[in-house]
Amino acid sequence: MKKIIAAGIMLASMNAFSQSYLVLNNGVTLTTDNSGYIYDFGHFKVPYKITHNGGQFLVEDEKLSTIDTKGFLYEKSQKVKKIKGKGLNYLVTDGSDLLTIDANGFFYTYDKDGKVFKKIKDFGGNFFTVKPDDKKPQVDLYTVNTSGNYFKIDVPGLNPAEILTVGGTFFQTVKGTVYTISKDGFVFPKSDIKVNAIKKSGGNYFIDTTNRLFTISEDGLLVLPILPMNIVVKDIQKFGANYMIDSQGRIFTVDKAGNMEERVVDHDLRNPKILSL
Repeated sequence: MKKIIAAGIMLASMNAFSQSYLVLNNGVTLTTDNSGYIYDFGHFKVPYKITHNGGQFLVEDEKLSTIDTKGFLYEKSQKVKKIKGKGLNYLVTDGSDLLTIDANGFFYTYDKDGKVFKKIKDFGGNFFTVKPDDKKPQVDLYTVNTSGNYFKIDVPGLNPAEILTVGGTFFQTVKGTVYTISKDGFVFPKSDIKVNAIKKSGGNYFIDTTNRLFTISEDGLLVLPILPMNIVVKDIQKFGANYMIDSQGRIFTVDKAGNMEERVVDHDLRNPKILSL
């Protein structure tokens, strides 16, 4: 029987990728939806058999599993062995194929641009950078949207070679400017918002050196959210795609609008084995 850990009305938008999961030491696998609710649907994953963990997917015994926006987990027949890198909603195989996951948990494989995928420099959450020629300084930026599509994008005023900190749905340049990436794969500069150097981050949130916690909405908004009453930013120990866990095992989630909530679960979350990042 499906057990809803966090009661509430589910907002059933199919246009975000802030859904994720966490696997506990005993194999219990909890999932989250894009509204920040947490569920125990009775899934069990053997932690030591999980070889790859992204934001919206994991690989156990070389088999791919994905999460949709409602928090449902789907086991696929797709085999994934060695990979070169991964993000929140994509991975690049050892053979330089790109595999993306859409908002509904479907996956897509792209193999025509293998030369591009071989040249990936940095793997972000829903983006990656490519250095086409090792002898030239040029760096290109690609984003992956919630439909499972990827494309090269040029942002006025941005030199991708100046990206210093690579995050989930955001990055920070050497000049200190934060850029966010929306669910549609568009990139937005946030030069009007003062952000210190990013020191810790998850998929759709980060903490800067002044211990301010910022979140990113599915539309690319950079948000200073109202923090849950019990959260102590300095005490955050574990960082997932759309959640964070403190030293006492309290879990706080970030929804598709960038809002934060504390969620109560019937499991010990102090030492989860596999996080979605």
